[in-house]
Amino acid sequence: MSIIKHYKEIKKAIRKTKFADWYFISKYSFSPYMACEHACKYCDGRAEKYYVEGDYEKDIIIRKNLPDILAIELKKLREPGTISIGSGISDPYQPVETEQEIMRKCAEILAENNFSVSVLTKSSLVGRDIAIWKKVHEKNGFTLMFSITTLDDTIRKIFEPNASSVDERLETLATFKSLGIPVGVLSMPFLPYLTDTNENISNLMKKLSKLGVDFVLPNGLTLRPGKQKEIFFKTLKTHFPQLLHKYQALYSNNLQSGMPLYSYRKNLYPRMGKIISEYSIPINIPHYIYKGKFALYDELYIILCHLKKLYFRKGVEITSIQKCVERYKNWLIEEKKFFNRRRKLHYIYLEEKLKRLIKTDEIFDIIQNKKLCEFIKKIVLERMTFDYIGLNLK
Repeated sequence: MSIIKHYKEIKKAIRKTKFADWYFISKYSFSPYMACEHACKYCDGRAEKYYVEGDYEKDIIIRKNLPDILAIELKKLREPGTISIGSGISDPYQPVETEQEIMRKCAEILAENNFSVSVLTKSSLVGRDIAIWKKVHEKNGFTLMFSITTLDDTIRKIFEPNASSVDERLETLATFKSLGIPVGVLSMPFLPYLTDTNENISNLMKKLSKLGVDFVLPNGLTLRPGKQKEIFFKTLKTHFPQLLHKYQALYSNNLQSGMPLYSYRKNLYPRMGKIISEYSIPINIPHYIYKGKFALYDELYIILCHLKKLYFRKGVEITSIQKCVERYKNWLIEEKKFFNRRRKLHYIYLEEKLKRLIKTDEIFDIIQNKKLCEFIKKIVLERMTFDYIGLNLK
C-alpha cells in the first residue's frame, strides 16, 4: 500500500493531562504521526471527531520536527510522571517509522531525560529500539503495551491488515519481558460474535499467562456513527455477511460514544473479567509498575481510582469509596490550582503538604473514612505496594 506523506512542523509536542490518567497510567503523551497505515477497520481514529483529513490509511501526517520540540519541552516539565507514546489515532511504530525514524530519535532523547515511558503499539518494529528502551527502563522505567485480541491471525489479517502478525507481537513481548521490562496487552476491542467468545478470550489469556504479561486491559468494540461505523460494516459485509444484521441491531442506538446496546455490555464486561481473573492477570496496570514514577499525590489518585474499580469487580459496594475518591480529587483540584499559579514552586511542596496531612491525621477531614486513611498512610508514608490480585498491601 502506497501512502502520501504530509510533513508538518509542530509548535507543541507534549500533551498534558489535568489529572494523571489512571487507565493507561500517564501524565504526558505525544505521537510522532497522525493517521495510521495499519488500516485497522475498527479504529476509533477514523471517527470525524478527530479531524483526520484525507484517507485515514494513506494520508499520513509526519511530525518531522517533533524530536527537537520534545527535547525543549521535557526540560520545562515541572512534575514527574509517565510519558505515554501512541494514541487512538496513530501508531508510533507504523511502517513509515522504518524510514522516518522519528520515534527512534524521540526514544534517544527520552533515554537522556528523567521520565518513565510507556509505548502502545501493534508493531514488532518496536523491537528495533529495544536497546534504547532498555536504557530508559533501567534509568526511569519503561512499559511496553501491545494490542492483541485473538490468537487467530486470519481474523487479524481482515481487521488489522497492515499490523504485525499475532506471533510477531507475542515474540516481541516475550523478548522485552526477558529483559525485565514490564509488558501488558490491550485486549481491545473484542469483536462481537467473533473474538468476544469465552473460548477466544480464554485461549488468549492462557497464552498471555504463560508469557508472563504483567496486565491485560480488556474492552469491547465501539462504533461511532459516520466513517468508523461505515468502514467497519463494509468490512463485515465482505468477510462475515451473516453477522451484518446482528451488528446493525447491536449498534442501532447510534450513540456518539459508539457504545453497543447496554444489554450486550452488561454481559460482556463481567464475562471478560471472570475469565481473565481465572489466570490471575491484573486488569489494571498494577501499582508496582507505576510506583515511584509520579508525584505522591498523583500516584495516590491513580491507586484510589483503581481501588474503586477493583472492589466493584469483586462485587463490593463502592459508594463509600467513590465519595472518598471524589473528595480527594476535589482537594487535589484546589491544591493544583494554587501550585500551577506559582511557577517557582517545586512539586515536592505539594508532596510534603500531603504527607503532613497524613501524619497529623488531617487527611481524615478530606477522606472521612478511617480504614481508607490507614490504607493511604501505608501507601504514602510507608511506601507499601498494593497487590491488585490479592487486594492486600506488601
